[in-house]
Amino acid sequence: MKRWVWCWMLVIGLLAGRIDAQDASSARTIIIGTWNVQRLGEKDDPDRIGEIAKICRGIDLLAIQEVHPGGSDAVQRLAGEMGPEYVHAVSDETTWERFAFIWRSPVQSIEAPGLMEQPRLGRKPFRGQFRAGNFDFQIINLHLFWDGSKKTYPHTRSVELKLLDDWMCDRDDHELDLLLVGDFNSPGVFYDLQFPPPLSPHFHFYELLNRHDCISVSIDRGIPTSIANDSLYDHIIFNPSVHFVEEFAGMDEVEIHRWDLAWDRDGDQRLDWDEHTRARTHVTDHRLVTARFRIDLPDDDGEGDAVRHAETAR
Repeated sequence: MKRWVWCWMLVIGLLAGRIDAQDASSARTIIIGTWNVQRLGEKDDPDRIGEIAKICRGIDLLAIQEVHPGGSDAVQRLAGEMGPEYVHAVSDETTWERFAFIWRSPVQSIEAPGLMEQPRLGRKPFRGQFRAGNFDFQIINLHLFWDGSKKTYPHTRSVELKLLDDWMCDRDDHELDLLLVGDFNSPGVFYDLQFPPPLSPHFHFYELLNRHDCISVSIDRGIPTSIANDSLYDHIIFNPSVHFVEEFAGMDEVEIHRWDLAWDRDGDQRLDWDEHTRARTHVTDHRLVTARFRIDLPDDDGEGDAVRHAETAR
């Protein structure tokens, strides 16, 4: 056989092996994302849905905040644009908006998502219980109130963070790993994992993380999640210890998606007012946050939990 034929066969074999390896790697993990899509579905805008879908393709489970009360059809169109394999669930209306989940196999719904009565936040959290491979988890989709509206009083940001903290302290269902995702409207600035001043409105956010040994992948990444580059409002939060979400694949697998740079016309890595307005209008004013989780670790239900707790106590 001619030498060039052998060369081509070798190249094809190497490429095939690389693709197989990538497929195998992706089959052992899932990508979870959270995105505040401002007023999704407020008006019929197929071009906007298409733009959002292009950014979200490849995510296995997406949590969306700020769906317009009349935006259920927009969520359905978004799921369809992301791909025929995606399914979706939209919450009932809760204080001027809805939440949504969009997911695909290997993610499977254990229980139909629904609004939670506890903790008693101004916008009821939207809870989903899912399983992918050996990873079973409870994901709480949140959008906390900002401090600036009299209509939301007494549910200010600080009050809501304290209510969430209390709920986590009293939580008695530890069978499913817990992930908190969404728009927490905090912190407004990056404190580099140091506590802000005690009287600041963002103190309770860091207190929540510290009390429950949780991390926020956005805080650890240190990249603003607003396209104005002035806040870290959007989070995927969990306890990464052996007792909780040990399936986290690490900070190298976290991304704050800078989709907004496509609207940076002058190439200075920031949006001026006109660029910001166009990006916000055509997509949204927040960045997408994603993290990767393993689904091939031994199942941590029941006996596995007891073993790990005993080993940790030694």
